[in-house]
Amino acid sequence: MVDLSKSIEELENDYWGEPTHDTYIIVTCHEARQKPIESLSDEEIRCLIGQKIGLKYLLPIAIEMLADDPLVCVTHFEGDLLLALLSLNDRDWTDNQEELDSLKKIVEDNRSDIEANEEIPSELLDRFK
Repeated sequence: MVDLSKSIEELENDYWGEPTHDTYIIVTCHEARQKPIESLSDEEIRCLIGQKIGLKYLLPIAIEMLADDPLVCVTHFEGDLLLALLSLNDRDWTDNQEELDSLKKIVEDNRSDIEANEEIPSELLDRFK
């Protein structure tokens, strides 16, 4: 069981220091890696997953969110968290096979609603048939 009171930095024992560039993604990811996982916002979780940071710890949380609402709007549009997960490649799921199986079930159970969402490319969904 993961201690959600710890940060990704602590869990991975990997401290990045200060961001080297002042972009939204870089600053957000650097700051989010230093926060306890239990205090991360939905947007920070989506952002970190999109950058493939802390997947081992964050994918279970994201799957729980999608189980409640597969097309949850975290920041930009309905389905943005789902899109972040669908965009991951097979290697990214290595430590989270159970979550991958859960994602496949979520997609299967909600395929028609997901297909109706114009933000989710059909080629990403095709991987989950």
